[in-house]
Amino acid sequence: MPSPKTRNPVPPSPASRQGNGVKTSSESQLTQCIATALKGYRVLRYQALTEARVVLLPEALRMIEQNPELSRYPGAVIRTIDCMTKRHAYFVKLHHNAEFNAASYSGLVTCGSVWACPVCAAKIQERRRAEIEQGMTAMQSKGLVPVMVTFTFPHYAFHTLRELLDRQAEAFKRLRSGREWQGMKTSIGFAGLIRSLEVVHGANGWHPHTHEIWFVEPGASEFLLRARLAHLWAKACNKAGLLPGLTIEEEPAFYAHSVDVRCNVESADYLAKQDDSRRWGMAHEVAKATSKNGRAKGVHPHHFLIRRDAGDAHRYVEYVHGMKGRRQLFWSHGLKATCGIGEVTDEVLAETPEAGALLLALIPAPAWKFVLDNQARCELLDAAEAGGFDAVCALLRSLDVPERFMPLLPAEVD
Repeated sequence: MPSPKTRNPVPPSPASRQGNGVKTSSESQLTQCIATALKGYRVLRYQALTEARVVLLPEALRMIEQNPELSRYPGAVIRTIDCMTKRHAYFVKLHHNAEFNAASYSGLVTCGSVWACPVCAAKIQERRRAEIEQGMTAMQSKGLVPVMVTFTFPHYAFHTLRELLDRQAEAFKRLRSGREWQGMKTSIGFAGLIRSLEVVHGANGWHPHTHEIWFVEPGASEFLLRARLAHLWAKACNKAGLLPGLTIEEEPAFYAHSVDVRCNVESADYLAKQDDSRRWGMAHEVAKATSKNGRAKGVHPHHFLIRRDAGDAHRYVEYVHGMKGRRQLFWSHGLKATCGIGEVTDEVLAETPEAGALLLALIPAPAWKFVLDNQARCELLDAAEAGGFDAVCALLRSLDVPERFMPLLPAEVD
């Protein structure tokens, strides 16, 4: 792959030029700072996706060699290899949402993997956040109280991720069976839950855990509920093989830290808790990943694609295989329907353009190859947001794209 060219600066949008009467208040400056930060996170996501392709391609080839029944095409074996790179047709579509000044692509292969793909994950999770907020509002309007419950368990560096996930699943199966569980649900007026599965990696290896929102009747005691859950969770973990050789000294620590309960939480509390594990793209999180404290506490596996320490590629591949087929978000049966939320798969969310986004330009296949060769997918989005169609053309000219392959306006192909 040729090294990326040095691009000419993208013309600024009219709103960013001086002397045009645009407000320069602290509010507009804050908005500009937020927009700049978000673009930085987007760059990190695309950098991580590029690295994911480098790591996953040889893994797919290895899988094909070992299993003749698999497709001979690597992108069919691990879809993230082709994500946001391969085209569905001759043109790549570039969209722009004027309300939020946000550009996006369509017409590209999307893997829809909330686990493997940093780009798809960001898009899917943001849309799932809206569903969670809608669900919490709907259940609170029915007089129910949201309670946040977090479950964790001891783990060590020698454990494989798949082993821990399988035992965790078994523990939850055992937790949610039997008279004690049913009795507790009845006592608090349990009406359903939203569960989020999270995985980080730190000094003690893989750390799967869940954050759950329970919808219960008002009046639940945080202290008593945590005590009952810790008792049930200990029994379930022990039967699932998650507590081998727990010493008398370690037992109090398990009861103290394995279950966390917070009553009367808001959607922001729950989403912030999820962000502890999910929002790997934040600049301070990237910095934390290289610190001693960050390594001990644990980082999201997408960090492996950015920091690229010894063993990170192997750990990322283990993560991709271990998480395959597992849901990140689970809603109790019928809860989404109760809240007026339809069922949409992650794959559909990943490939659907943002609501309100209009088609700005059609990028021909030869021009898209120049974009890929120069690692300019983010810069093309930046150009669309900064100066629209003209800025997109200016950027492509700076990449030496011939005039005959310049983008087309939507009206030119109608």
